[in-house]
Amino acid sequence: MPGNSEASAPSLVTLLICDQVIDDRLTGKKSAIGLFNRVNVPKVPAQIPLVTVMATLTEIRERCPLELRLLRDADNAVLIGSRGFVDAPDPLAMVDLVFALQGVRVPSEGQYAFELLAEGELLGRRRFHVMTPASESSRST
Repeated sequence: MPGNSEASAPSLVTLLICDQVIDDRLTGKKSAIGLFNRVNVPKVPAQIPLVTVMATLTEIRERCPLELRLLRDADNAVLIGSRGFVDAPDPLAMVDLVFALQGVRVPSEGQYAFELLAEGELLGRRRFHVMTPASESSRST
């Protein structure tokens, strides 16, 4: 309908958590290195030196506001929030976004999640678990 340009949110193709993403400038290919679902820390609270989140989006129809946030699952407390915008040359394009987060602080053991939102709408969530040696030993008994 003319005059009614109701834009839909982009589609999330991939949401990965890893140690780093290598971007090959010659081929344009990205390599996610050290994918993980669990982080072992000596004690809590802890600081994780580097966490990289890679998201691939498509169906981006116009410039769209995005938010990446880190939540603690136990109480949905937002520990990190980062906002920006994404656009694409056409809606069929695949757009890779890489967020390299340094010094990520986690206050306790347990489950955490990165969420990616577009215009406040949840596109996807990727969980990971933070563990200490004490929780490892209690898990194996």
